[in-house]
Amino acid sequence: MRHSEILRIKWEQVGFDSLRIHIPEAKAGMREQPILTSLANRLKEEWQARGRPKGWLFPSSRADAKSPHRTAMGKQFARTVKRAGLDPDRVTPHILRHTLITELVKKGVDLPTIQRVSGHKTLQMVLRYTQIADAHVDESVRSLDASFSDAITPDLHTGPKVASLSNARERKKA
Repeated sequence: MRHSEILRIKWEQVGFDSLRIHIPEAKAGMREQPILTSLANRLKEEWQARGRPKGWLFPSSRADAKSPHRTAMGKQFARTVKRAGLDPDRVTPHILRHTLITELVKKGVDLPTIQRVSGHKTLQMVLRYTQIADAHVDESVRSLDASFSDAITPDLHTGPKVASLSNARERKKA
């Protein structure tokens, strides 16, 4: 999900059993965001621990805030990235979108499905997000070796058609 979409989630939009988050105002229009079972379970635990609240998952912590929900999570995200041993200058929420899309491509997920998961309007945008490493490209090509190891046979180069063509050429010369 986009950073802004995450911050605007309300508890009522989380489908713990359907494994979906309803996003009424996504960048590309209303959509359903599929989520992992582990995330749905964690969110449900949090929801129950908080007494099954309604409203924002990330309510504003300030009484004088202009928005009823958080509008940024940069500090919290950077703190989490540091705890994971990563560089917060290089790992951003947007980079995680690129990473997810690239990993789905590497796992062989078809582009229309990735488009639904990522919430992009067009396949062209999905392709802009994929960043396939040379090693993955090389491995993909190598995987064809087994399929094509005996694909070239003498039968493809000889036989009646080839002989007929040769005879036709000979007749033209004569």
